[in-house]
Amino acid sequence: MSSSTRIVIPTLVILAAVGAVALAFAAALTLGASPAAHADVVPVRLPADVLGVGDAAIPLEGVRYASAKVSVCDEAALPASMTSVPDRRANAPLPKPKPKPAPKPAPKPAAAPRTEAPAPSRAADTTGWQSARASWYGPGFYGRTTASGAVLTENMMNVAHRTLPFGTQVQFEYNGRTATAVVNDRGPHIAGRVWDLGPGTAKALGFSGVGMVNYRILGR
Repeated sequence: MSSSTRIVIPTLVILAAVGAVALAFAAALTLGASPAAHADVVPVRLPADVLGVGDAAIPLEGVRYASAKVSVCDEAALPASMTSVPDRRANAPLPKPKPKPAPKPAPKPAAAPRTEAPAPSRAADTTGWQSARASWYGPGFYGRTTASGAVLTENMMNVAHRTLPFGTQVQFEYNGRTATAVVNDRGPHIAGRVWDLGPGTAKALGFSGVGMVNYRILGR
């Protein structure tokens, strides 16, 4: 037998023995054979002045133990306020609703630009004012007889028209002045003109030459 064989065989025997012991010990622990110490094991009777278990016992100093039994209170003898749970929801204030935000006012429409209305002309006046082109006559005709038979004078307040009846009164307006004349002659005899103002009428209006005048017919 070689030297290496003599060393290996005893080593294997020792390892096998150790394994067998370990298996036996493990089996004993599983079956409860080992007397293990537990923390919940308490002595049969504790000293009167200690509190705890085993090594964790705490000495109590100045504490007295009462031997009398604690009496149990009868619930029927207690007031209802002590034996019933009040319903806090019955008297709980209702949550106030959150106020809704006020609606935003609608934007105001932009004001239309103010424009000044043109002053109405006499021609559009509902009282009968109209506009027309006029001329006048006077010097050279004084002392002559008009179409109605009247003698023309320097200050006569008359007017000539082609169709209006004699004696019709017409009110004229020119440059802020007004005057009333009577139709007693015929004319004017030039196209585009409607009135031929007599000498007194033209003088009262401050009119000369040819121009536009405002007028309205008042009647006879």
